[in-house]
Amino acid sequence: MIKLLVHFFRLLKLNVITILLVSSLFAQNKLIIFGGVNSSQIKYNNNNINDRINISSRNGFNIGFEYPISRFVAGASYIQRGSKLEDNTLLNIGGVDYKININGYEVFNYLSTHIYYPIPHTSKINSFMGLQFGSSLGGISFTKLKFKDYNSSQSDELNLKSKDFDFDIGLHIGADYMLNNIFGFRASYFLGMTDVKKTLIDSLNYKNSTFNISAIYKVKRIKKKVEDKEEIRQIDKKSNLLLPKNAVKIQMENRFGSTISQQSSFTLGYGIKDFLTIEISKSNFLNTSDFSLRTNYLNRLVKNLNYPISIIYESIISTHPGKPIIFDDYDKLSFLNQLIFEYRLKQNIVLSIAPTFIHINLVDTKLKPKGYPWDIWFAQSGLLWFYKNNIRFYANLSNQITEKELSSGVKTGVKTGIQYSINSIEIDLSVTNLHHLHRTAIAEDIGINDHDQKLRFGFQVNKTLK
Repeated sequence: MIKLLVHFFRLLKLNVITILLVSSLFAQNKLIIFGGVNSSQIKYNNNNINDRINISSRNGFNIGFEYPISRFVAGASYIQRGSKLEDNTLLNIGGVDYKININGYEVFNYLSTHIYYPIPHTSKINSFMGLQFGSSLGGISFTKLKFKDYNSSQSDELNLKSKDFDFDIGLHIGADYMLNNIFGFRASYFLGMTDVKKTLIDSLNYKNSTFNISAIYKVKRIKKKVEDKEEIRQIDKKSNLLLPKNAVKIQMENRFGSTISQQSSFTLGYGIKDFLTIEISKSNFLNTSDFSLRTNYLNRLVKNLNYPISIIYESIISTHPGKPIIFDDYDKLSFLNQLIFEYRLKQNIVLSIAPTFIHINLVDTKLKPKGYPWDIWFAQSGLLWFYKNNIRFYANLSNQITEKELSSGVKTGVKTGIQYSINSIEIDLSVTNLHHLHRTAIAEDIGINDHDQKLRFGFQVNKTLK
């Protein structure tokens, strides 16, 4: 947890604060903020090593800003690169050869700057090419050795120091696609041209390469007529996640698939105020109960801006009475804190981004504190499309961003579906690779347990009483 907080505060210090300062100095209609996920890997200078070792990509994230200068675009960002490695070989101990499997990963954290030349193609599409320069902030190296013929293994984790990294320079090419004048997406590729490490000889050294998908946001005030301002603010405050004052919601949900037992839950929600909703739900997994509080009171922070943004905070406590006790009753508790940012692209399209933190009291945590951190971070995103007044399509993605990869099963949670409303009843049909229905289940589904990635089907009915 301490390491994750260090990276988090570095991110705030080096990027977010800088973005705020830059946005106050320059015209707001030119600053661009971006953030997304990376898929990175390394390539050794010695091709024999590349042929012998199984090298695969490792996911990371990036966040940063950029600003046009004359005919070029310059920017800065925080980037995670790295790679996964695996090798099957022999280890000689006392004259006896043992078959072993060595696998692990490395994470390289960089503070980078870039400059590129944009090439416009249409009003929505442009490509670019240029250079990216990275200065190391350190990283992590994790290695696990397993004896293949015996049920025995050991692992080791090292903190990589920034002084051991060389300056990272590479070619950066990509393309942007704008959905409108404010929001768009970027796909780019970085090809490293310098060796990663200072401490290795050339034949054992390697270079970075990274494929990136990012969301881009052009900081630009929405110019509307005076008579439209009240309508904009009203849109900002509305969210499907909150109930109207004194409204009651009853929800029944089922999820089933060929490889799991049927999951079911029942939820009762109540709108205390227009900005405050509470819920209690019960699911059949370990007889779990969830108690949640949801509010958009934080919207006061953006109420004076003409941005179609809503901020929702959610806090959840899960109790698992069916979970065996090892030390005390705290083994049965899990906690979730989530900050949801909803951005209305158009009147009928809403994009959401939700950093999520879960603290779960794991039995394994207490037995092996170095191997299983209690605190797990996730990045969740979603897209909601109001096709008609009573028909909505949605898609959600969830990724673990904790430094340790706790599960070898599902890496990304995916859920997509359609919602159909008739009077005060809403029917939801969905497809997902997630397993459970309780609200902190993401920690088990893509955080800890090794569930398969087969699809499950969901059916949900909501009834709202006003």
